[in-house]
Parts: sequence; C-alpha cells; structure tokens
Amino acid sequence: MTTGSIVRGVACAIAALVATSAPLANEPAQATADGLKSRFDQLRNSRKTPFDIPLYIESKQTANMLAGDVHSRIDKPFDTVKAELANPRAWCEILILHPNVKGCTVDAGEKSLAVRLGSGETPAKFDYRVAQSGNDYLDVRIGAAEGPMGTSDYNFRIEVAPLDAKSSVLHLAYSHAYGTRARFALQTYFNTLGRGKVGFTVVDRTPDGKPVYVGDLRGGMERNAMRYYLAIQAHLEALSAPPAQRLERGMRTWLAQTERYPLQLKEEDGFVERKRAEIQRFQRENVAAASRPAG
Repeated sequence: MTTGSIVRGVACAIAALVATSAPLANEPAQATADGLKSRFDQLRNSRKTPFDIPLYIESKQTANMLAGDVHSRIDKPFDTVKAELANPRAWCEILILHPNVKGCTVDAGEKSLAVRLGSGETPAKFDYRVAQSGNDYLDVRIGAAEGPMGTSDYNFRIEVAPLDAKSSVLHLAYSHAYGTRARFALQTYFNTLGRGKVGFTVVDRTPDGKPVYVGDLRGGMERNAMRYYLAIQAHLEALSAPPAQRLERGMRTWLAQTERYPLQLKEEDGFVERKRAEIQRFQRENVAAASRPAG
C-alpha cells in the first residue's frame, strides 16, 4: 500500500466519523421544539441559502476541534421522520449510504452501532440514545469516545420538530476532536490528493464576482455534513419502496442528490455498484461470523 493510499484511508476514516452534540458557539442551546424552530426561522430571515430548499450549513474549526451544523426543512411529516430517526436500525441504513462507511450493525440491546470506516475499514463503536422524544420534538445522540489516529469525542446530535402537517425541521450537528497525528493526516490529504476540494460556505469573491468556497478541514467537514444530511433525505424517500428494495432505492436517490452539487460532492463512476458489493460482502461476513461456534 502506498503512502498516499494510507493517508487517504486515514483521512477518509476520520472524515467519515465527523458528527456533534455541541452547537456552534453563537447558537443558543436547543432542547425544545420551539427552540429548534426559532433557530431555523432566524436562519431563514437572516441569510440567503445557496440551495433550492431552506438549508443552512455552518462550520467551525479550532486548534483541536471541528464542528458544524445543518438546519433544513424536510418535506416529510414529523411522525414519519421521528419513527425512522429514533430507530437505531434505520441509522445503519442511513450511515451506510456515505461512501466511507463500509458496514454497520446494531448491538442486541440496540444501544450501540458497530461501524466500519474508510478504505481500511477502521472499526468504531458508537453509543446510541434517544435523549428526548415527544409529540413535537425528537433529540437523538450518537457518539464515540475514540477514533483513528488520535481523534476523539465523536458525536452526532439530531433534532426534529414539525413545521406543519406535511413537513419538519431537522438539525444535524456534528463535531470531533483531533490530535497532532490526525491533524497531520488530514492536512497532508488536503494538500495532496484532496487539493482543490471545497465546502459550501462562501468565504470570498474573485475580482469578477465568482464565489470562493471554504476549503481544507472545514471544507471537508461541510462536504461530509451534506453527505449525511442527504443520506437522511434519501432514506426517508426510499420508505415508499418495498422493504427489500429500500436500500437500493436509497443508494440511487443519494447519488442523484449529490450529483446536484458536482463541485463539492462528485463521486467516481460506479458508486452504486461498489456500494452494493460492499454491503453484500459485509452481510456475508456477518452471517459467517454468526454461524461460527462460540470460543
């Protein structure tokens, strides 16, 4: 294996883990439906979204932490979204749509997810819990204390509340801490194989007025945030298919959605075929492992 492939694999594993329980510093704590909808209204009234739906991405980087938030309207009823996002097995179907997630299983007690990440299929265990669940609000937390190459404190926080009878507001928050080794791996990747990759936040304009997008680690954070958000969207859209066809429908829907943002999210040809093969191999390995005698 070449040095480049090692760095890319480590960087992909780190990037695939990106997710948070901590909101950005300038964002008020959100623990109710009213708080979530208030923040969404604030964003809609204070800035113009570059997307064709009400969707807002924010990101932040410090010396040892990356964090970001996605707020968006989901055109699905709250009860439908809540039923799926409060189900850990649905989260495995969501996470597996990300290109760098190679496998996911739920433990027998449905309190953790065993995930394989990156080209090296780095194992990570994510604890799962529903922090709040009511008639008009859902708050789910998914997190891991440790990750590859000196990274730590990985968390997802997902909040959902109804906007009206047919739509919901969703908040996906994410963060992770990183040490010297992880910083080196990520910066090496973005200075070589990942050079030119950008996120969605406009940080400047060229003399002729064209947008300059955030790059480097924050750009990688925003791309993965969008991939996870689109995975949620694709999973919800796939619910209309028969159960046996939902994962295939989800993969194709996710790919079609990412192709709307080619500058940030362009995938190599054959994504669906590669992903299908990964999932089938992972399922075979799980069946084989379960059939082995104990001890």
